Amino acid sequence: MPQQTPEYIHVEKPTIEQLTGMGWQYIEGNWDNPAITERDNFKQVLLTQRLKAAIKRINLDDNGNPWLDDIQVQTAVSQLERLGANKLMEANQAATELLLKGTTVLGQDGKQHTVHFIEFNPEYWQHNDFLVINQYRLDPPWATGNRGFIVPDIVLLVNGIPLVVIECKSPNLDNPITEAIQDLLKYSNQRGSSQPEGAEKLFHYNLLMIAASRGRAAAGTIGANYEHYVEWKDTIPSPQGEIAAQLGVSELNSRQTLIAGMLNPANLIDILHNFTLFKTSGGRTIKIVPRYQQYRAVHKALHRLQHNQTRAQHGTDDQRGGIIWHTQGSGKSLTMVYLIRKIRTIPELRRFKIVVVTDRRDLERQLADTAVLTGEPLQKAKKVRTLENYLQQPGAGLVFGMIQKFKGGEDSEEEAEIEPIPKNLNPSENILVLIDEAHRSHAKTLHTNLLEALPNCVRIGFTGTPIVKAAKKTTLQIFGSFIDEYNIRKSQEDKVTLPIIYEGLEARGTVTQGDDLDQLFEIIFADKTPEERALIKAKYATKTQVGEARELIKAKAKSMLFHYIERILAGGFKAQVVASTRLAAVRYQEAFVEAQREIVQQLEHRAPILQSLDAEALELRDAETRFFAQALPHLEIIRKLEFATVISGDKGDDPSWKKWTDKSQQEINIEKFKKSLDQDCLAILIVKNMLLTGFDAPLEQVLYLDRSLKEYELLQAIARVNRVYNDKKTEGLVVDYYGVDIAAALSVYENVDTELALFDIRAELPKLRDRHQQVMALFTEKGCTIDDVDACVDLLRDERLRVEFNDCFKDFLNTLDTILPRPEARQPYNFVRDAKKIGFIKKAVADLYRDEKLNIVSAKEKVRALIDQYIESQGIDPKVPPIDIMSLDFKTHVQRHSSIKAQAAEMEFAARHHINVNYEEDPVYYRNLSERLTEILESLADNWEAKVEALRKYIEQIQAGRTTNETGLDPKTQMPFLNILGEHSQKPLPELAQATVEIVEHIRQEVKRINWSNQIIQEDLRKWIAGYLDEHDLVSYEQLEEVADKLVQLATRNRDNLMV
Repeated sequence: MPQQTPEYIHVEKPTIEQLTGMGWQYIEGNWDNPAITERDNFKQVLLTQRLKAAIKRINLDDNGNPWLDDIQVQTAVSQLERLGANKLMEANQAATELLLKGTTVLGQDGKQHTVHFIEFNPEYWQHNDFLVINQYRLDPPWATGNRGFIVPDIVLLVNGIPLVVIECKSPNLDNPITEAIQDLLKYSNQRGSSQPEGAEKLFHYNLLMIAASRGRAAAGTIGANYEHYVEWKDTIPSPQGEIAAQLGVSELNSRQTLIAGMLNPANLIDILHNFTLFKTSGGRTIKIVPRYQQYRAVHKALHRLQHNQTRAQHGTDDQRGGIIWHTQGSGKSLTMVYLIRKIRTIPELRRFKIVVVTDRRDLERQLADTAVLTGEPLQKAKKVRTLENYLQQPGAGLVFGMIQKFKGGEDSEEEAEIEPIPKNLNPSENILVLIDEAHRSHAKTLHTNLLEALPNCVRIGFTGTPIVKAAKKTTLQIFGSFIDEYNIRKSQEDKVTLPIIYEGLEARGTVTQGDDLDQLFEIIFADKTPEERALIKAKYATKTQVGEARELIKAKAKSMLFHYIERILAGGFKAQVVASTRLAAVRYQEAFVEAQREIVQQLEHRAPILQSLDAEALELRDAETRFFAQALPHLEIIRKLEFATVISGDKGDDPSWKKWTDKSQQEINIEKFKKSLDQDCLAILIVKNMLLTGFDAPLEQVLYLDRSLKEYELLQAIARVNRVYNDKKTEGLVVDYYGVDIAAALSVYENVDTELALFDIRAELPKLRDRHQQVMALFTEKGCTIDDVDACVDLLRDERLRVEFNDCFKDFLNTLDTILPRPEARQPYNFVRDAKKIGFIKKAVADLYRDEKLNIVSAKEKVRALIDQYIESQGIDPKVPPIDIMSLDFKTHVQRHSSIKAQAAEMEFAARHHINVNYEEDPVYYRNLSERLTEILESLADNWEAKVEALRKYIEQIQAGRTTNETGLDPKTQMPFLNILGEHSQKPLPELAQATVEIVEHIRQEVKRINWSNQIIQEDLRKWIAGYLDEHDLVSYEQLEEVADKLVQLATRNRDNLMV
C-alpha cells in the first residue's frame, strides 16, 4: 500500500483512477519484488511476456491467424532491446522508428516479413495492451542491492513497452511542476551531471515525460528543457463537459485535461503514430510531439474532409475545406505536416493528391524539409509548366508549388507576369490544396488560376495572422469558414509564444512616419552643429536616399549596436535588422563592423577610469559612461561579434555582394545565427525581405526596423522574435528606426487579437509602477520601510512571506529590465534606487536565513549588475556566500547585528546550514546536533537574551569540534564510521573501535584509486565490508547490506579526508 502522502492522495492516486477509467489496467508497484510488476529483475525495462503476447496477437496472416513462432517473436524482441545507440536521443530515435515501422524476421518461406510491436490501425487499436504501474522501481546498471535505484511515480506501458513516465509532486511545494521536471531529467540522465543519476534505458522508448501536481500538468519529450514542457488544453474528440461529468467535477483542471487529451489510449497511439517527429536544428536533434492546438486542428480538418459535402453534392461550393488560423510561432507549418501524415494513414484519404502552395522560397524549403518526415516523395514545382504537369497526373502524390515569382528575386517589389494554368486541368474531387498564408496569396493570379484548374479540389488555407477586413469576404468565399483558431492571446497564455515589446520612434524621442526628415536629422545628428546638419540634409532629398545614406546608416547602426549590447547581449541572444533596400542592407553590415571597432576602442581607452568607479559614483555619471561601464565585462565577446547580410542577388550586383547573395553562404550564415553566442558569434543578420517569414530562430530576441512594413508583412516580421528559448528570454523586442504607424498598420484587421501583437514599451511603465507597489506593500503593510533593513530582514523570517517576496521582486525586476536603460526607470519614481535597496535586503535575507532560493542570480544580467554594484558599495561582496559558522570572524559578525533577534537568527540559521551541508559526512553526529538545536529553540522560545546566550555556547561547542573520546579514534576520519556501526551493533565499544580501524584502513586504500567513482569498484568495496561485518558477527545478517551501503556512502562523502 503506497504511503498516504499529499503527493499520493492528491496527484498519484487520482491520476491512476482517471487512467483506469479510460481503460488502462493497473498494477500496484512493489520495491522489493520485481515479479509483481512482471519482471525478472529491477534492471529489466520491457515487460517481455506482455510484449511477446502482443506481438503474436497483432501480427496476423491473411486469414486472421497468428503466424509467428516463439523464435521469430524472440528475434523481434531482441531487435527492440538492442538498439545499437549509445546516446539517449539516438536510442530514442531508433526505438521510435522500430515502433512505427516494425522490424523484419525470416519467415517459413525464406523471405523477410515485417513484424509490428504496436497495432496502429484505428479499427483494431484495442488489440494493444494498456498497463499503468505506479512506484515503478528501476535499477540503473550500476545499482546494487537496495542502493542507487530510481522510482518514477507512474509508468504507462503499451504492449509492455514504457511509453510514458509521469512524475507527481505534492501541491504543498512552491514549484511542484519544476521539481517534477527536475526528477524526470534526473531519471533520464539529462541534468548534465558528471556521474550517471538515472536509468536511461527506461527512456529509450519514451514518447512523453509528464510533470504533474494536483491541478496542473505539463508534458515534454526527450531533450526538452523546462520551458518546453507545456500543458494540453483540449480533450478532442470527447467534449470536455462529458469528461468532467465522468469524473464528477464541474470543470476539468489542467492535469485532468492532459490525461484525457493525451493519455486516452486511442489518442496516445495516434500521437505516437502520426504526430511524432525528429528534426535537426542548430546542430542538434530535436524530438517533437504536437501541441494541443495542432492535434485539434488536424482532427477538425479530417472531420470535414471525411464528412462534409463535395462541390457536386453541395451544388455550388466544396464544403470540405476551410481556414486554420494559428498565430505565428505556434507551429503552423508542422500542423501541415501532421495533417499530411495523418491523411496517409486513413484508407479513404490515401488516394488524395496533396498540393502544398507557398509564396516564399524559404517557407517552401522549411515545409519541404519538414515534410520529408512523412516519408512520401516530394514533387517540387519551380515553374508553372512543371506544376501544371504534376497537377494533371492522375492518382495520389505530394506536390509543392510556388505561387509567386518576383523580378530580381525575393527582395524585388515587382511581380513577374505569370503564365495561366488551363482551367479544369484536373476535375478530380480527390485533390487537397493546402495554401500557406492564405490571407495574402488568395488574390494572386496564379492562385486564382490554380483553383480554376482544380475546380473540385478541397481548399484548406493556413494563416498565421488575422484576416484583413477588406479581404475577409473573398477569403471565406474561397476557403470556407474557420476550421480552427489559435490566436495571439491564447499562444501567450500557453507560453507557446512570448509577448513582443514595441519601442517606437516617438518613445525613443525620434520621429514618426519616416516623413519628417528635418526632425530625423535633428535627432540622429544631434551631436552635429546646425551647419553640419544642413550640409548632410542637402545631400539626401528622398526617403530612398535617406534609407541608403551612409551617414544615416552609420548613425543608426551605432545606435542599434549600443542597444544590442545594453539590452540583449548579456542574455546571449541575437538580432535581426530590416533595411529599406538591398544596398542599405549591405551598408548596414559595413556600418556595424565600424561601430564595433569604435566601441572596442572606447572600452579599452576608458577601462582604467570605469574600473575605478563605484556604484554611487557611476550613478552620477552620464548615460554614455554608464553604458560603457555595463559593456566593459563583455569586452571580449564584443570583440568577436560578427554581422552578416542576407539578400537575393541580381545580374547587375557589385561583385563584392556575392558573399551576401550566394545561397550556400546564406545557409552557412543562417546556421551560424541559430547557434548560441558561445558557439558562434554571428550576432546580427541584416535583411530586406528575406527571412521575414518562415524563419525560426529562437535565439533572436530583437528586430530593428528601418523600413515601412504593413499588415501581414508587419505581423510576420515581428513574429521572428516571439519564439520561446529559455527562462532568460521573457519577451521579444521590436525597435523602430523608421516610424511605422502601428495603429494604422494593424487597423485593417478584423480581429482585436492584434492588440496583443505588440505591447508599446510605454505601456510597460504602469506595469512597472504596479509591480513596484506590490513589492513595497509587502513591507509597508507590516509597518516597515526598505530603509530599515533590520526590520525588513526580521519580517522575512517567515518562509511563506519570503516565497511571496521572491515572486513579487522577480516580477518587478523583469519589468524593470524591460524599461532599462530608459530614463523613466530612474525618474520620477526612482525604481532603480528602490530595486538596489530591496536587492540588498534580499541578499541580507538570503545570507541570514541561508535561503538559496533568494539568490539574486535569478535576476537578469542588467538589473543584477546594478544591484551587485550597490551591494558592493555597502561593503559586501555579492559573490561571497554567507559567513561560515566555523569562521574565526563568526562571533564578531554576529555581534554586528544591532537587533538581538537578528543575532539569534544568524546563529540559528548558520547552525542549521552547517548541519545540512555536513550531515552526510557523519549522519549520527549531526543528527544529535540538530536535536540539541531544536531543544534550545523550543525550550527558550521568546526569551531572546537566554536564547542568544544558549546559542552562543552551542556554536562554541560546534567550533571546538569533536574531540577524541576514550576509543582514541580520529574524529574526522574514523568516528563517523564508528557512529554508524554503533547504531546497528550491540558489540562492546572497544570491539567496534578495533573493527572501525580495520575497515577504515581498507577503505583508505580503495578511495585512493584513480577510478574510485566507477560503480563496479564501489560495489566490490560494499561486498568486502559486508563480508567483514558478517565474518566478525558485528551486525545481524538482515542488516549486512544496509550497513555496508551506509559505510560506502560515508566513504564517498569523506574521500578527501581519507586520502590525506
